[in-house]
Amino acid sequence: MTMNFMLMITTAFIMAALFYVTNVFEDSNVYSMRKKALKLFRKNRENSYRFYIALEKYITENNVWSYNAFENDDITFSEFLEAFKEKHYIEYSHEEEMKLTEAKLSRKQIEDFLIKLDYQYEFITAVESSIQFDAHTFKKQLTA
Repeated sequence: MTMNFMLMITTAFIMAALFYVTNVFEDSNVYSMRKKALKLFRKNRENSYRFYIALEKYITENNVWSYNAFENDDITFSEFLEAFKEKHYIEYSHEEEMKLTEAKLSRKQIEDFLIKLDYQYEFITAVESSIQFDAHTFKKQLTA
């Protein structure tokens, strides 16, 4: 009987140790994902703000507030800048950053956040490229 009891105790300790090791590994993996997400969040916020400032400067210098921002779209630079500013302040708010730094997030939630951050990065890059191309075309039209 004591042999069975000792075997049960040993098995319980081994299971507890494996559970602990698994959770520690999982927690460190989630921690590194969270760290990556926070770094990408701050980089995106900086890029978004930098683009917003550069766009506002371009619009002001060329006085194109009422011109279409994109070749095949009716949205003006003024409307686009206002919408982009609002999007920036929502997506990169202090509350969003606190979700990454303080909230208890699961691995899936962090993975979803990383996907969202990748999408935001691609959006900023695509819009920046499109407006730079259109700005170059617009300057050619002004000098012609």
